[in-house]
Amino acid sequence: MAKAQQPRKHYDSRETPTMSASDPSHQATTADQNWTVVAAVSRNGVIGRGDALPWKLRSDLQRFKRMTMGHCLLMGRKTYDSIGRPLPGRQTIVLSRSRSTVHASGCIVAESLSQVAELVEPGRQVMVVGGAEVYRQTLADPSPRCSTIWLTRVLADVPGDSYFPDVDWDQWQLQSSEACPSVDGDDWPTEFQIWTRRSDAT
Repeated sequence: MAKAQQPRKHYDSRETPTMSASDPSHQATTADQNWTVVAAVSRNGVIGRGDALPWKLRSDLQRFKRMTMGHCLLMGRKTYDSIGRPLPGRQTIVLSRSRSTVHASGCIVAESLSQVAELVEPGRQVMVVGGAEVYRQTLADPSPRCSTIWLTRVLADVPGDSYFPDVDWDQWQLQSSEACPSVDGDDWPTEFQIWTRRSDAT
């Protein structure tokens, strides 16, 4: 590059930075970031009902905590409101077009995926955890930023009003699949899958 990038400022979870997309000191790059979609989806595509999860899956929540600990969580405002607080041990980034509608103490607020990429320090793992619109934007992003999907398939048809976006699975390769019988605290059995984007995907 003809012009060296300025060093990135590190933001900790106590700050809620304000930044302009036109600021030339911020140049988005994801070459040194790993973005992963993390979702639990029923057989009929449901991911939510109202302001809550439409099931109790204790074992999946335990796996979610274990696999996301120490990483950045990217979520929409409604998802953050349903949780109500930053999750311990993880940096929370709330994606919203209108900063004035977000009341997220201890979180970073970003207005676009590009802004998220600018704010996240190199080498950090970004876990995209919902809701539906944030999933849609991430998976449709032309960059593409997301290279991995961690998918919990809930083996039941479940009523709900929020759905996982359509995915062109021909562009993804299934790396592993683990059957998870229901245990105490689980409404349904699940199947945990890891998908990676094909190198020839367009």
